[in-house]
Amino acid sequence: MATAPQPGSVDPRARARALMKGSSTFGACPDAIIDEIVRRAQLQKFAKGESLCHQGDPGDSLMIVLSGSLKVTNITADAKEVVLDFLKAGALIGEIAALDGRERTANVVALEPTETVVIFRRDLMPVLRQSNEAMFALLEGLCSRIRATNALVESFSRGTDVRVAACLVRLIEEHGQDAKGGKTIDLKLTQRDLGSHLGLTRETVSRTLGDFRDQGLVEVRGTSIVVLDVDGLRDIAEGE
Repeated sequence: MATAPQPGSVDPRARARALMKGSSTFGACPDAIIDEIVRRAQLQKFAKGESLCHQGDPGDSLMIVLSGSLKVTNITADAKEVVLDFLKAGALIGEIAALDGRERTANVVALEPTETVVIFRRDLMPVLRQSNEAMFALLEGLCSRIRATNALVESFSRGTDVRVAACLVRLIEEHGQDAKGGKTIDLKLTQRDLGSHLGLTRETVSRTLGDFRDQGLVEVRGTSIVVLDVDGLRDIAEGE
């Protein structure tokens, strides 16, 4: 549920505005449009493992991630979880449902304590109708998300090493943070989550990471995956 900012804390609306200005989706929008959207926003907080929304929920709002990390999932007919994407601060959640007002198309689960601001469709749509820039920016973001999903599905026909290497390269490019000797993926994801994202079992992911470790490409430090040689992984990803 929505909460008010605590005394001395940074106003969540100010954080949301800064993230929107720096995002590819809303960054080109006029300041007045961003201010109008943020003015209507409400803060929500979620614990690790808590669902932000479920597939089939009413599509009544758009969320902007302020902090934390999340996974976007669907459940197959045989009750298996498929991880469609991983999200961090600045990401948008629920664009499709917010635009057409229909049901949510996926589940979203917090991988760690997470904060979002929520903009209800009833408040968002009048603003979008006033601004071609905002509407087209949102559509471009959706197109980018669809292309990424298509690329993920196409990768399922490739070899295991290629799929895992390509995924690690992409995650480092999108979520990489400096670590001793390399870069770590700044997401609280498990090897099971990584397997669910790639259509592989946790055991297969673990075995593949072990092979990459033996080649000096990665290290597994506790629950973190540290990439030591991005170019080496990229060579594997592009080698098939």
